Amino acid sequence: MARPTEFDRQQALQAAMHLFWRQGYTATSLQQLLTSMKISRSSLYAAFGDKRQLFMETLHQFADRTYAILDKVRQENNPAAAIQLFFSTTLFDVPARRMHRGCMMVNTVLELADVDHGLSQLAAQRLMDIEHAFAQCFEQAIASKLINTDKTPQQLAQFIMTINQGVRVASRSQAEPQELKNIIDTTLSLLGLKAA
Repeated sequence: MARPTEFDRQQALQAAMHLFWRQGYTATSLQQLLTSMKISRSSLYAAFGDKRQLFMETLHQFADRTYAILDKVRQENNPAAAIQLFFSTTLFDVPARRMHRGCMMVNTVLELADVDHGLSQLAAQRLMDIEHAFAQCFEQAIASKLINTDKTPQQLAQFIMTINQGVRVASRSQAEPQELKNIIDTTLSLLGLKAA
């Protein structure tokens, strides 16, 4: 008979996600994970597998959370406003320490591109999920005549994702919030969207 789990799995996973997000995959030691998650080595292996499997699960958690934020603002607002609100919610309406962590998916692509192709590819795939959600926003915005453009929703989504990744890298390198806001405002203006 299996022993019952003696810790809150979701809470431990959240702690691991924040540690990986802050430090990156390679700089995070197993001991740091155990301390942060408040679990034993045997519990980590039993509940999550090894460090790599744990990282994959935290990356999915981060990506799912990011997608849910974009989906929520898209459902509750017109699609044009949703794009601006996504950046407000994930970049500006958070504590400075969190803003300066950048995006875990973008960080992973940059950190592991030449180190662990599988993990880098997983992060890139999850970024594509976000891009597809942006494409849906633009598709609705064009259909509703909120944007007048000769570009396809996919082209606009690729553009906004390039901006998104750029501002996440800039935020990680301690760019001032006003700088980042200016970039987003300029982007919205180029797209024919009004900054809120």
